[in-house]
Amino acid sequence: MGPRRQFNPWEWVWLGLWVLLLTGSGIFSGWALLWLTRIPPLPDCEQITPFHSARDLLYCAETQARSGDPNSLVQSMLLTANWPKTHASYDDAQEILKDSSEQLLVLANRWAQAGKLEDAVQLAGEIPLHTPLRKPAQAVIYEWREDWSQGEAIEAELKAALATQHWDLARDHLQQLQTIKSDYWANTRHLHWQRQMQVEQRAWEKLQTAESLAASGQPEELHQAIALARTLDLRSQVWLTAEQQVDQWSQTLVDIGLQMWDEGEQDAAIALVSVVPPGSNWSGAAQDLLSLSWAQHLAQAAHTEHAGLRPQYGAMVQLMEAIGAAEQRGQANPAKAIPGLASWRQQLADLRRLQFGAMVASLGQRFTYQWAIHQAEQVELDRPRRLQGQTLIAEWRGNIERIEDRPTLRRARALARSGTIPALEAAIAQAEEVELGRALRIEAQTLVAEWRSEIQVIEDRPILDAAVALADQGELREAIATARDIAPGRALHSRAQGLIADWTTTIQVAEDQPILDEAKNLAYAGSLTAAINLASQIAPGRALHSEARRAIALWQAERAYIWSIWEAEGRTTPASGNANASESE
Repeated sequence: MGPRRQFNPWEWVWLGLWVLLLTGSGIFSGWALLWLTRIPPLPDCEQITPFHSARDLLYCAETQARSGDPNSLVQSMLLTANWPKTHASYDDAQEILKDSSEQLLVLANRWAQAGKLEDAVQLAGEIPLHTPLRKPAQAVIYEWREDWSQGEAIEAELKAALATQHWDLARDHLQQLQTIKSDYWANTRHLHWQRQMQVEQRAWEKLQTAESLAASGQPEELHQAIALARTLDLRSQVWLTAEQQVDQWSQTLVDIGLQMWDEGEQDAAIALVSVVPPGSNWSGAAQDLLSLSWAQHLAQAAHTEHAGLRPQYGAMVQLMEAIGAAEQRGQANPAKAIPGLASWRQQLADLRRLQFGAMVASLGQRFTYQWAIHQAEQVELDRPRRLQGQTLIAEWRGNIERIEDRPTLRRARALARSGTIPALEAAIAQAEEVELGRALRIEAQTLVAEWRSEIQVIEDRPILDAAVALADQGELREAIATARDIAPGRALHSRAQGLIADWTTTIQVAEDQPILDEAKNLAYAGSLTAAINLASQIAPGRALHSEARRAIALWQAERAYIWSIWEAEGRTTPASGNANASESE
């Protein structure tokens, strides 16, 4: 053995140092490669500023130009407007600037054509100075303002012509609107004034008719004139003229109404001024008369709109307003009786009674319904709310009957739950305790009919099952005879009749199919007359009768064609000769 080599620790130190250096350089090289090949993050265009890189500015400008939003288009122009010509990306920036400016100008023009002139001007004015589309934008803005000024001038003249009823002149101005290049004036405003002209003409015709009626000075015709004038379209300019006319006619009508009131014709006076519009310039007596007329209207509305229905708070409010107006008139002139006031007070008292009764009845208890019925019965026979009271009484009595009879039906359903014949019969007897005319009588009779049907099904099911078993064994006639034991009116009678029809069809097909097959064989062999005679044995109503008739019709047509050929050849056909048809064939 040679001498042993001595261990040197410095050799391991240098080896470890070289391993660390190689590992560190490998890691650094991999990181540098990833950093060089990574995709740079996209810029936040909401926070973009001119101090960002050119690449980020172009990216955000192009992105905002594609959005089509007005604010984004303005931002896109601002990002690309002031680039120096010496910049490497100047051409790209100019292309984006031009695209966003064109989009902005198109959008502004669309707003201008829609009638939003100031918004359009403001938007087009956002195009920066010293950019390619700045001058075209200013020229377009000038055209918009010129069109707008021309349109407003024509509209002013058109409105004046309509106010003075110069229809021909108005039509000329209407045609002038269509000569304006702007779609807003040539289409939108032209259509508006065309409709307005129709409104003015109709309103003027109505006013002329009303003036003709009022010219006589008769109360009834004044009444009609005011009613007609108040139907004028509020969009028309004639309405202002009509208002003045209505005020004059109303004054005349109120004067006549007051005179009739003083002469004792209270009802006629109130009816006469019912069309007079309310106002604050009437005298005290006239105002009282108008208030009384309105009170009568409210009372009538409270009676007609809610009679026969549940009590409504709106009707009570209307009656209270009517009574208040009538009492105010009575205090002003105690010597004159107020027509209808006593009836309105009675109606209000009855309505309050019914309203309170309905509120108590809503608790849904038997004694609350009885108390409500007692309240409603106090509305006397000749009172206006009598019909409404009787309607509520009938409803509440029905609810009491439901409360009383519901346990009976509940017990009947419990008895019928087992589904046996004795249980169903007991349930029927229980349900029949609900007497005729009671609220739940119809429901009880419906349950009785269902349970009787269930009993019949239980009784007749064995008969139908036996018939089906016979049919499955091929004994169809016996099955039919068995199924006929289920009498008409029974629950399973229709089902039994359906099965009988199916089995009868099967029997008839089995009996008649050989006849039809033999007839077809004769027809195929050329014996058409024999086939027709044989197939005719299948009587109407049989299952194969329709098929037999179709075959007979086909064979008859074929035979007629053959005979026509024979006649053309001069041969004697069975139809004209004495030979037997079958033998001839």
